[in-house]
Amino acid sequence: MSKSELFCFYLLLGLIFWLPIPLASHRIWAWSIVEVIVATQTIILFSFNFKHLDLSRLIKFTWLLLPLSIFQLWVFIQIIPIPIDLLHWVSPYSAQFYHDYHRLYGTISLDSYATQTGLLKGLTYTLFAMNSVLLINSLKRVRLILYVIVASGTFQAFYGAIMVLLRIDHSLIFGIPEGNRVTGSFVYYNHLANYLMMCLCLGTGLIISQMHQSKSGSWRVRLERWFDAVLSPKMLVRLCLIIMVIALVMTRSRMGNTAFFSVTLIGGGIAMLFYKNRPRALTVLVISIILIDTVIVGSLFGLEKVKERLEATSATTETRDQVVEWSMDILKEAPFTGTGLGAFYSTFPSYSHYNIGYYNYAHNDYIQFSTEVGIPATIFLGVVIIFALFKSFNALRTRHSKTLKGTAIGCLMAIIGELIHISVDFNLQAMANVMTFILVLVLAGISCQLKVSNKDFFSNR
Repeated sequence: MSKSELFCFYLLLGLIFWLPIPLASHRIWAWSIVEVIVATQTIILFSFNFKHLDLSRLIKFTWLLLPLSIFQLWVFIQIIPIPIDLLHWVSPYSAQFYHDYHRLYGTISLDSYATQTGLLKGLTYTLFAMNSVLLINSLKRVRLILYVIVASGTFQAFYGAIMVLLRIDHSLIFGIPEGNRVTGSFVYYNHLANYLMMCLCLGTGLIISQMHQSKSGSWRVRLERWFDAVLSPKMLVRLCLIIMVIALVMTRSRMGNTAFFSVTLIGGGIAMLFYKNRPRALTVLVISIILIDTVIVGSLFGLEKVKERLEATSATTETRDQVVEWSMDILKEAPFTGTGLGAFYSTFPSYSHYNIGYYNYAHNDYIQFSTEVGIPATIFLGVVIIFALFKSFNALRTRHSKTLKGTAIGCLMAIIGELIHISVDFNLQAMANVMTFILVLVLAGISCQLKVSNKDFFSNR
């Protein structure tokens, strides 16, 4: 381990914590900072450590890195100018658009600038995934990553809740107006809810990884373990989860709360059925999250208001369902090639039947990705996510390391929660959420594929 490699790892930890702070890195200046950091990290990592890097790890992660790279290649193809006659064969919809302006050349993308921006982001995501694969190479580093994610989620939750409880009208740094919902340093409360959901899932996995797998054998041993647990970092993590649940409820995000409490039941059930040498405390943890966090904490901090929002949801009060419906018309026009990554905001107004306000996102990432890059490319990425889900489940069943099994449970829950939440929102458009989710996919692979040395295994499983 060289100093430069260690520096890159600590830079990774700092980046994970930094991502949500500048408005979820969802502004040009904010995501540009992230792009520079990831590019710098990559240059340092390969310039000073190339001979010492275990590049075989990249081969093991071809299931993730290769599809990400191929997807970026497809986005690049979307902005290559090609003759109109050829474009008519590749994408008739795009060709008609450029033909109307009497152009000799055109691109698949109807908004080349937006697609170029998306391509730069995509390259950053791919490099971030590659760097994470190379740098997260031990149980100790896996645990550090999980601790930083929990710390970041707790910071966002605490800051956001304090802003609402103290009724501060504008954010302290960026001056963004604050309402009566928790947003943290995010702009959109649903993005924060999605971020907290992922942090909560990985935090739950972290607690599970610290549970004793052996039987206590006697009440004396059991009491000793209880006292040890109260004084251990595990209790601090549990308190962090409670703080995040409070903030999640206070976002009043309907699907954000629904996704988390659903995956708590689903993930808890899967863990109790398939966890090898399941700890008794696992059942207690799942029940405590459902009862204490949902019933007691939720009722104190506004779960009833979330329930009211769910009950009040209808087709007459919501317009997002119409956006999804009209977006299907775009999909019918270019089902295979899409209209260009990031082009939804400039394409959709032509398909809006009447004034429902300005929508720059489809509020359904399945639909938005399909309209922008085409159905085949969207399915291609979807297969990768499903494969990561399988990796997590396989690790849960077969691994012996507590750390890796706990990580697998956290990733399993986070992936399922994300798949639920993006059906009604655009969480994969904010860089902080996207890169955190990519990190979840990487950790899912690591939980299944990381080789554990005897020293790591017996010192701290």
